Amino acid sequence: MLTDARLHEPGGPFIEYVNSAFELHMGYLATELIGQSPLLFNGVETDISVYKKIRANLKKGKAIRTEILHYTKDNQTRWLDMSVTPLRTDSGEISHFAFVARDITRHKNIERQLTTLALFDSLTGALNRPAFHQQAEKEYARSKRYSRPLSVIMLDIDHFKQVNDRYGHPAGDQVLQIFAEACQEVIRSTDLMGRIGGEEFAILLPDTPSKSALYLAERLRLRINKYPYLAGDMLIEVTASLGVAELQSSDADFKALLQRADEALYAAKHGGRNRVKLAA
Repeated sequence: MLTDARLHEPGGPFIEYVNSAFELHMGYLATELIGQSPLLFNGVETDISVYKKIRANLKKGKAIRTEILHYTKDNQTRWLDMSVTPLRTDSGEISHFAFVARDITRHKNIERQLTTLALFDSLTGALNRPAFHQQAEKEYARSKRYSRPLSVIMLDIDHFKQVNDRYGHPAGDQVLQIFAEACQEVIRSTDLMGRIGGEEFAILLPDTPSKSALYLAERLRLRINKYPYLAGDMLIEVTASLGVAELQSSDADFKALLQRADEALYAAKHGGRNRVKLAA
């Protein structure tokens, strides 16, 4: 794509030429684009700061290479590896800007998939253990710094080994998926849920004292118990034990808080299961 050099005008510079590859890629005819602003290709997910960075470099007469998300005529997203170069006249004045781009959409999609695999448990969609701990450490530091309440709930499916032994591991996997769905229906958008072990999960509750955390934990327990766990044509009864702990000044790190919630979880199990216990 070739534009003029009218950066000083609103929306400028303006398109003077696009090649056939550009037409094919973006879905526009050249006649539809001549005289238009490259802003035409921006959409709701385009990072405007990237466009501003391009303009800032061009105003200084500098070339720039960057990645930007553009939209085709039929509103499909395309990630582009784009180089923009000022073209000068014999006297040294900038007359045009040349845009050369390479489609990296497939690369970006793979990158996003790898990021998802690195952060989330593939079976339940909950954060995996490393990602949960990473996010939890940040919330722990924030709560300590600003003296904000922070609670955590540990959950464990009761007698899950018996589910696997009786119904088989595929059914067990379905139970785990449905269990995570049941929990997600109850927790808030600000809460973080992670799969810590096989059938063990943790939920981090920012800005939440123990009283509110206990209330939420009891709602979770009831929801888990009443949720329909269907594995094929089998209806499986599922309950869970839960332990709750609130951040205390004596907690040296997040692991200490999680450990107290874990101890409360095991107290719930030893107390008969399908119940909530608050850490000391």
